[in-house]
Amino acid sequence: MKRSTDRILTTHPGRLPNPDSYADIMAARRSGDQQRFDALVTAGIQDMVRRQRQIGLDILSDGEFWKVRDQQWYDDRCSGVLVRPLQPGEASFNQLSARQEGRLPEFREFYAIYDQLGNTPLPGGPARRPAEQYHVIVGPIRTTDGAAVRREVQRTKDAIVAIGEDPADFIFPVVAPGWLGHAVHDEHYHERDAYNYALADILKNDYRAVIEAGFTLQIDDPALCTRNTVVDPPMDRETYRQDCEARIEATNWALAGLPPERILYHTCWGSFHTPHTTDMPFEWVIDLLPKLNVGAWSVEAADVRHELDVQLWERFKLPAGTRFYPGVIAHKTTTVEPPELVAYRLVRYANLLGKDNVVGSVDCGVGGRCYPEIGWAKLRSLVEGARLASQELWGA
Repeated sequence: MKRSTDRILTTHPGRLPNPDSYADIMAARRSGDQQRFDALVTAGIQDMVRRQRQIGLDILSDGEFWKVRDQQWYDDRCSGVLVRPLQPGEASFNQLSARQEGRLPEFREFYAIYDQLGNTPLPGGPARRPAEQYHVIVGPIRTTDGAAVRREVQRTKDAIVAIGEDPADFIFPVVAPGWLGHAVHDEHYHERDAYNYALADILKNDYRAVIEAGFTLQIDDPALCTRNTVVDPPMDRETYRQDCEARIEATNWALAGLPPERILYHTCWGSFHTPHTTDMPFEWVIDLLPKLNVGAWSVEAADVRHELDVQLWERFKLPAGTRFYPGVIAHKTTTVEPPELVAYRLVRYANLLGKDNVVGSVDCGVGGRCYPEIGWAKLRSLVEGARLASQELWGA
C-alpha cells in the first residue's frame, strides 16, 4: 500500500458513480455478449481513473460499477449456490421494512417509503423495487479453478495499464465472508462455522488473484458492524463479539499465505440512508480489528452517529506497522463537507494515531449512495481537506 511521510494521502472505499454507459454495460452482461461487455467495462474503468486523477486522489479504484452478484457470479466461483425467486414470507436483502418490523415501529412509514425510493431517487427514474431474488446455499460448496475470477481482475489491470497506470496505486475491493453472508442464506450446512468457512472458500480465489495482479486487496466487511441489524432478536455484546470472532477466523483462513501489508480491511454501518438509531457501538468491536491479518483498517467515521468514535482512539492504539483510513467524508448525506472540516477531522486522527499512519478516506463508496455530481464534489473536498491538513501537520 502507498505510504507518505510528508502529506496525508487520499482514497475512497471503491464504488464510484456509474459511467454514462452503465445501462449498455448491464445490457451486454444480461445478453451474454462478453466481448461487448469487456469493451464497455474497459472504457468505463478508464473514464473512472481519469476522473479520479483529475480530482487529485492518490489511491484509486476501478469504480466497481461493473460488479453484479448474480447466478453467473456464483457459478464462476463455485457450485452449491442457487439464486432463485423469493418465496412467500421471505424478505430480500434490501427490503428494510421487513428487517426492521417490530424493532423500530416509530419509523415504519419511513421504511415503507424507503423500500420504494432507495438512497438516491433520480428525477424521472423508475421507482426502486426491492430485490426479488434469494441467494441460497443448497449443497456443498465446491470451488472452481478460479479462471473466471482471474479474468475479471486481469481486465481491470489491462484497462489501467493501457492508460499508463500502476496497479500498485489501486485498491481492488472484494467482499468478506461475513458480508457475503448478509445475502447468502444457508439451507445446507446448518452450522455456524461450516457456513462461515464455506463462504470464505467461495472468495479465496478472488483474494489471491487480486494480490497476484499487484493490487492492494480491500476486504469489504460492513457485517462486522451491521450484523445485529439482520438478526432477530439482536445479540447481546458478548454473543455479538463471539459471532464476529468466528467470522474473522474464517476471513483469516481465506487470506492465508497472502501478505498482510497488501491488504486493507473496510467496515462501516451500511450504506442505507436510514435513521441508524440501532447502530452497534464501535466500542463493541474496535479491539477485534487487530485480530485480522491485514495491514490497514478503513472505518466509517464521518457520519454523525459515529463521529465521536474518534474518542475511542485515545484508549486503543494502532499495532505497530498498521495504518488507519478514517472516513472523513460521509456518504449518507447530500451535504458536501467543507474542506476545513475534512482537515479538522484528519488532524484529529493524525494527532492520535500518528500523521504517517493516517490516510483520508470516505465512509463508504459514493457510487449509488450519493447523487453522482455530489459524490464527485465530495471527493474534491476530501482532496482539498487533506491538503489543508498536510499544511497544518507538516508546516509546508
